[in-house]
Amino acid sequence: MAGTSILFVHGSFFSGWTWVPVIERLSRHGVDCHAIELPFTSLADDVEVVRNKVNELCDRGVTVVSHSYTGITVSAAAHNAQHLVYVAARMPALGESQTELSPKWGNPDFRSCLQIASDGELSLTEGAYDFLFHRSPVSLARLAMQYRRTMRSEIPVEPMENPAWITVPSSYVVCTDDRAVQLDQQRLRASWAKHSVELNADHSPFFSAPDETAQFLLEMHLTEVGK
Repeated sequence: MAGTSILFVHGSFFSGWTWVPVIERLSRHGVDCHAIELPFTSLADDVEVVRNKVNELCDRGVTVVSHSYTGITVSAAAHNAQHLVYVAARMPALGESQTELSPKWGNPDFRSCLQIASDGELSLTEGAYDFLFHRSPVSLARLAMQYRRTMRSEIPVEPMENPAWITVPSSYVVCTDDRAVQLDQQRLRASWAKHSVELNADHSPFFSAPDETAQFLLEMHLTEVGK
């Protein structure tokens, strides 16, 4: 495992620091961890940031972990990774439009927590707390909501021509008490992955199940990258 890395990509509206509980646990095992900050200025900008960091780390071997929306970003950017992990994340199929998928992907009640401004900027209302963090420690959940971000990164209409998970070994983390993303969609994506696990966690297992999340990531990283 010497020299290999795990790169964490945060989900929509939030920041890289949300992965800290998992990173702290992996660091105890000597894993070299990195977390990036997406600009949320456009999907293309997010993809560029991920691709640049993956290319920086790929010579030594890197596992790339995505959450929620950023499954799209990683699928578009991480072809040079050695392993991908999707955490309650979109995992675009060939021929699948992500905008057409959206009504099936998310809980309809959660969509009421999304606000779109006239200029296209997307924000998250306070009501999102109960959909994203209902199993998470209150202190961490409140901090995440306090520092939540707006975004202009769009969900693409056109299907992805070459999603990275088609050629890169992948794993999937299903969150069985997720109130934001439909469980059947997570399980469908998990069936496409080489490895998968189901965690009794909310949509944010980096807060609500950090031990289990870290353990699965460590095992999969050792299996696919750190041989």
